[in-house]
Amino acid sequence: MVSNLGYGAPSGAHRVPHRMAQHQPGPQPPAGQPPVGRPPVPPAPAPQAPPPPQAPRPQALQAIDPTGWPVIRQSAARLSRNREAFVQQLHYDVTSLLPDLPGAPPPDLWAFCDRMAQALLWVALTDQPLGVVADALRQVGAQNWVEGFPDSQYTNVAHALVQTLHYISGNEWSASMGSVWISYFMWIKPHLTAGAEQAATEYAAVQQAAEQRAAAERAAAEREAVRVRALSRNPRNGQTQVVGDVNLEKVGNLLDDEDDDDVGYGQLMMNMTRNRRDHPRHTS
Repeated sequence: MVSNLGYGAPSGAHRVPHRMAQHQPGPQPPAGQPPVGRPPVPPAPAPQAPPPPQAPRPQALQAIDPTGWPVIRQSAARLSRNREAFVQQLHYDVTSLLPDLPGAPPPDLWAFCDRMAQALLWVALTDQPLGVVADALRQVGAQNWVEGFPDSQYTNVAHALVQTLHYISGNEWSASMGSVWISYFMWIKPHLTAGAEQAATEYAAVQQAAEQRAAAERAAAEREAVRVRALSRNPRNGQTQVVGDVNLEKVGNLLDDEDDDDVGYGQLMMNMTRNRRDHPRHTS
């Protein structure tokens, strides 16, 4: 049996451990080329510029479904080109749906519809900030209240608006368009009612101030009448005399007249003034 002790490697070869022989690197590729047998690594993508900012929607319509915004703006643009027909049809539908409104005199519904149509179109087409739009709508609501339009009837106005749009839009009308306009009007409504409430509060404050001034004038007139009446009393014969141009007996009659509670101080003093020639001075 032949022993392999001292078995030499073939001439010209170097002995390499088994594990190291499995991981010997192969021939290297030229510089700048990928290794043999490996796919090339793609270069890192260049940084992309951010997309250009989109033009913001008008602030007034940010509370509405974004899909409904183009519908409102497009239809508002069409209505603005024939605004007179829009106002006329809206007036017809509002007067048809609204009940008899109490008040003397009743509100001018033509002026109301003209004002509402202008507000609806302006808000839909403007790019003004929300604060400016809200202030304008509150002014419209305040003017509506001043002219006698009740806040409780805005729901009927919304229904009338849908009928008007249905009639004017013709073949372009759809149920989704009506739904979007209802949402648009219901967004506007709180600003209208807020303006009406503000106008009512300011009116009540003015009325209260006027009543306080009138009460103060009446009290001043009463005090003055009491003073001059005391000065005019003759302690010897109890007769009434005239002090200056003031007929003191007339002053007393004015103040004692229960049917003349609303006489102002200026009018009271005017009635107190008499001509000297008509009332000669008495001497004691």
